[in-house]
Amino acid sequence: MLRKLCSFPVWRTSLCLNGAWMALVLVMSAINGSVAQASDWQVLFDGSSLDGWVRSQDNKQFALEDGTIVGSSSGQTRFLYTEKQFADFELEFEARLHDTDLNSGVQIRTSLSRVNDKGQSRFSVHGPQVDLGKSPGRSGYIFGQGNGQWFTPKESLKSHSLMKNDQWNKVRVLAVGPHIQTWINGEKVSDLVNEEAYKKYPQGVVALQVHGVKNPEEKVRHVSFRNIRIREVE
Repeated sequence: MLRKLCSFPVWRTSLCLNGAWMALVLVMSAINGSVAQASDWQVLFDGSSLDGWVRSQDNKQFALEDGTIVGSSSGQTRFLYTEKQFADFELEFEARLHDTDLNSGVQIRTSLSRVNDKGQSRFSVHGPQVDLGKSPGRSGYIFGQGNGQWFTPKESLKSHSLMKNDQWNKVRVLAVGPHIQTWINGEKVSDLVNEEAYKKYPQGVVALQVHGVKNPEEKVRHVSFRNIRIREVE
């Protein structure tokens, strides 16, 4: 293919080779999980305000405390989601699960409504979720929030201890087309290609989750987030 593409006069050979080399670099970058063409980083949470975020159903489960977003458990699963939607992107954030009996996660490309057979719309958070839970566990794999199943295949759901309990953990997510990759504390967890999920959820909001718990009056559990930023991939 390279020979065919470069069947130009001698004076254009170097230009063609440079172009072919650049194409090869872009392919290798995608394989290695790096972002070859991306916009500048956008800060989604700077530690000073919740501007740009919306509480699902006007909940009081998310609060700004000491430069972090703190989610508190209740009897219902609640979300804090971005006003803006995103398609292909690289997302970075830090998360701390204070209580191991609380599950959390970060939604990506998530929808906020469902339409029934009568054409009536209702509020509903559903879409891919980067799971966050106790360690050892399945943190970093992709769950289908509102779909009742994992988007990550069952055979790939391998328990690991990359997520540190009651400590800050750095999480990176790279979503390009149907390919979603995740890292926790620099170690790759998920390398998922799911065409069906992508067709259903090609874009959507980013949302922080605090999962509902049984008997919430007995104990309030907490999860915290900070240093949230994103850059869109072209």
